[in-house]
Amino acid sequence: MRTLKILGFLLTYPTDDHLQNLDECRLILKNEKWLSNKSIKQIDKFIEEMEKSDLLDLQENYVALFDRTPSLSLHLFEHIHGDSRDRGQALADLTEVFQNEGLSIHLAETPDYLPVFLEFNSTQSQEDVKENFDNIVNILCALKSRLENRKSIYAYIFEALIDTLARKPDLRAVEQAIKRDSGAAYDLEQLDKEWEEQFAFENNGLDNNGSAGCPKADELIARFSEYHDTKSERITK
Repeated sequence: MRTLKILGFLLTYPTDDHLQNLDECRLILKNEKWLSNKSIKQIDKFIEEMEKSDLLDLQENYVALFDRTPSLSLHLFEHIHGDSRDRGQALADLTEVFQNEGLSIHLAETPDYLPVFLEFNSTQSQEDVKENFDNIVNILCALKSRLENRKSIYAYIFEALIDTLARKPDLRAVEQAIKRDSGAAYDLEQLDKEWEEQFAFENNGLDNNGSAGCPKADELIARFSEYHDTKSERITK
C-alpha cells in the first residue's frame, strides 16, 4: 500500500528530495486510489503549496509546527505517555514489533514517529491497517484540528487518513484535548511548562505485557487503544 508510504514521506522534514518527487507522489496516490477523490484533491492542494514555496520557508514552517509545538508532535506516544518513563518501554516494545516484521528503523527515528508508523502499515493488510489507525483516531483528529487552527496545509494529510477509518473519533475527548491546547505557537517558557505536564490522552493503565495472542496485534493495539479495551526504503523513486 504505497499510499501510506507517500503520506508518511510528505509528513517528514522537507528536503530537495521532496520537491523532486512531488509529481511521483501525486501519480501514485491517483493510481492506487486508496484515498477518496476528495482526499486526493486535498493532498494535491498540499503538493501544489509545496511546489510553489521556497524550501527554506517550508523547513522553517515544519520546525515551527512539529518540533516547537509539543501538542503537534508527530511522535504518537508523546500524546499518551508524555515524557514519562512509560514511553521508553512502549518504544522498546514497538521497536521489537517492527523488527519482527523486517522494518529497520533509523537511529534518528523512533517507532512512534507517525511517518515511520505509516511506513510500517504500508506493509500490512488493509484489515490490520484499519485496525491500527482506528485505535489512534482521537490523536489524529486532535492533530488535524490543531493544524487547522494554525491554518496549515498539513491538516489535509490528517484529514485524508481520518477519512479512511471506520471508527469515529470520541468527540468529547478530542474537544477536551483542543481546549487544553489549541496548537498555538509556544514561547520558550510555555515549552518548558508543557513538557512537565501530562498529555491529554491517557493510557488508562495498560500494562506492558499486553494480552495473550499475536504479538504484532497485541503490542500495537495495547499501545494505541487509549479509549478502547479490546483491542525499507522511504520512497520508491
